[in-house]
Amino acid sequence: MELTNFTEASNATAADDWSVAMKNGLDRSITPVLYVVGFPGNIISFTIWLQKRMRHSSGYYLAALALDDLIFLVLHLVYELHTAWHVTLLDYPFVCEAYTIIFLATQFLSPFLVLAFTTERYISICHPFKRETFCTIRRAKIVIICLCISMPFLTAINGYFWYLTDTKGCTTRPEVTQGESRSLYNIYSTTVDMLAFVIVPVAVLVLNILVIREMRRLSRVEQTQLHGSSQRTGSTTVMLLAVSFYQIITTLPVTIAYAVYLEFSCEGPLPECSEGNKIYALVLTVIREYGITHYAFNIFIYVITGKMFREELKKLLMRPCAKLASSFPTLPTDYASLRTSVRGSDRSKTWVSVNGNHNNDRIPNETLL
Repeated sequence: MELTNFTEASNATAADDWSVAMKNGLDRSITPVLYVVGFPGNIISFTIWLQKRMRHSSGYYLAALALDDLIFLVLHLVYELHTAWHVTLLDYPFVCEAYTIIFLATQFLSPFLVLAFTTERYISICHPFKRETFCTIRRAKIVIICLCISMPFLTAINGYFWYLTDTKGCTTRPEVTQGESRSLYNIYSTTVDMLAFVIVPVAVLVLNILVIREMRRLSRVEQTQLHGSSQRTGSTTVMLLAVSFYQIITTLPVTIAYAVYLEFSCEGPLPECSEGNKIYALVLTVIREYGITHYAFNIFIYVITGKMFREELKKLLMRPCAKLASSFPTLPTDYASLRTSVRGSDRSKTWVSVNGNHNNDRIPNETLL
């Protein structure tokens, strides 16, 4: 869904048309902000979710999501450099074909990971007796591995769809795009996009609604009995609900915008494109920039909704300060030994009364220094 013709932006300059100038301006100003937030944010999130305290099943899903988002941003940076900044990075043999497979696989993996931990949370809340069977760390690892393997297979056909030419660079094969809406490329792209960016988000939405209903029921009926244990479960659930809802509201607008791509897009020279085509291209850019924010901004959701995440983040940020503090010189060894020996002698100190009676009681407040 995200991937469009690599040569579409690189063949046009800002001087050709006002829409291209605004489109390139948005790409060059907004997208770097996503990188500034997303790169460190995903690295920090991945590190925290792999801490010993955070290694529950949901933590592994969120660690995998952070790693996938990080890889996506790296590949998206390559895409932006090639299209918006005209840095030739993809017009090389094998790179053109392999890049499309991996880039699209990282896009599809994100919603499926969200569906996976949403399903786990649904089982944990709505079917608690099955929690020990389905909501385990081992099962989470198996699901993550299966998803990571299956996504490249789902996008492998793009290695045939895209190829390198001498004149147009990395582009789609003419034979797979013939027939426009009935072309092989369009049918495949529409099918997988509907699966990853419509069916999966809708399934996540339905599961979230069921989870919220069950949590409200438990809160009303068994609030007293479950107060102690539901607080932690509720905190984790709120975080996962926020992550999944945020992905839904950022994914669906992009899906809708691309659903009318063939009707409003203009593949010809810019002067031949109507004003409606140019406005659509500009609106599509804005929606696309908004749509990829969920690959960069999840750390804000973790900080706002996750108490344990905030605690681990604080430890992670304070660790350099602790190392710096430990590097300062401490008290001299002789001085410390002197205080220790004096305090030790205080414990064995005895007092003799004037009438000859001995009192062996310790004087804890006695000090010679």
